[in-house]
Amino acid sequence: EPVWWKVGGAKLRDDLTLNWGGIQGFRIAGKQGIGIIAACQVFLMGGPEYARYVGIRSLEPVGVHLPGTNNYPGGTPFDPLGLSRQSDYFVDQSVREVKNGRLAMVAMLGYFVQAAVTREGPLRNVLDFLADPLHNNITKYL
Repeated sequence: EPVWWKVGGAKLRDDLTLNWGGIQGFRIAGKQGIGIIAACQVFLMGGPEYARYVGIRSLEPVGVHLPGTNNYPGGTPFDPLGLSRQSDYFVDQSVREVKNGRLAMVAMLGYFVQAAVTREGPLRNVLDFLADPLHNNITKYL
């Protein structure tokens, strides 16, 4: 059974360890603590966010040359098909991307709430529902 929804609990509890693919020692969560995750986030996202905050052009005097506008990256690494050259299409696609991201966040919230309420993953919930739709539905938890 997939246990991705238990990763947060494994980070906060020492007695729960999750191994990727069941391979002992190849941990996706547990034992190393949440501080490691926070440090990785600061390291991996701190640089790009700092560049966006100060403006990409302000990094050029120190030898960092990034393509794009003042605050957001661009150029070939981020737009290999050159879609941003078609301005109307690019604006429309940008709005669609933001809307799609928001919808995905709402969907993930639904997964998290479902996992918190049922204490099972979404696949197990679907299989239970398909086995007995009259009893394994939202009314079971109300």
